[in-house]
Amino acid sequence: MVDEAELTRQRALFDHARERPVWPDGRVERCLERLRPRQYVALRDEVPLMYLPVGTMEWHERHLPLGTDGFTAHDLAVRAAERTGGVVYPALYWGLDEYGTSQSGVIRSGMDTGADLPLPGSIYRIGHQTYENLLMEAVAEIFRAGFKLVALITGHGARGQEHTIRKVAVRYNGAAGYRCVLAHNSWTFGREAIPWGDGHAGRLETALILGLHPDLVDTTELPGEETPLVGAAESRAHPEHGPVTLDLAQKVVDTAVVRMAAFVAEGLDGLPADARPPRSARGL
Repeated sequence: MVDEAELTRQRALFDHARERPVWPDGRVERCLERLRPRQYVALRDEVPLMYLPVGTMEWHERHLPLGTDGFTAHDLAVRAAERTGGVVYPALYWGLDEYGTSQSGVIRSGMDTGADLPLPGSIYRIGHQTYENLLMEAVAEIFRAGFKLVALITGHGARGQEHTIRKVAVRYNGAAGYRCVLAHNSWTFGREAIPWGDGHAGRLETALILGLHPDLVDTTELPGEETPLVGAAESRAHPEHGPVTLDLAQKVVDTAVVRMAAFVAEGLDGLPADARPPRSARGL
């Protein structure tokens, strides 16, 4: 953990630039990798919150990008951070899935099991213990850097991955005696805006990516209604509600951002008084 004397020495690195604007064009950047050091220190000192998004590189049917899980975790976090304050770490694309026996008798993992095929683009699986150790150490590193709260957001809904982020949160929170790590999945924040669209690569995930990256979605790549989808929930037009439109996609994204921000803001309000940033620093 960075102590107060070291924090003071860090801030002194920028004494020569004290009169210069931190944000020359007035736009506040939240992505850690895009920040200059003085901007990073300003954001951390204002609201010591780090979003840590995790996803996968995985088949999401033929119409969605392979990075869907990382996009929903990271990009929703960036928009939520505009409301809560804080910094967003780059998405981690290595993750977990469960093994099963496919119809042919071959042991496969994740969506490959139902498809009975190694689905193209699914390159993300590492060992469960390796992943748990990685997240434990990643969170420790964030705390060592002076942050007080970590929002651990997964865009991948495999049971092992969801269990692991919550396990990491429970361990840190138990040791601290308060919630210093928040764990949640990204897509469920938008669920109420499209309750008929759940499931892997289904209408909910389609709406989220369409709202975040419309240039990366192409529903014409999907097969006709007479052909079953592979390793995915139904994402074609709903028989009653119709297709996922840009307007609906924006509504789903907006809903997810508001709900994620509220979830994280509650965590900030629950920090001990000496670690809790003033609500004014979060635009509240």
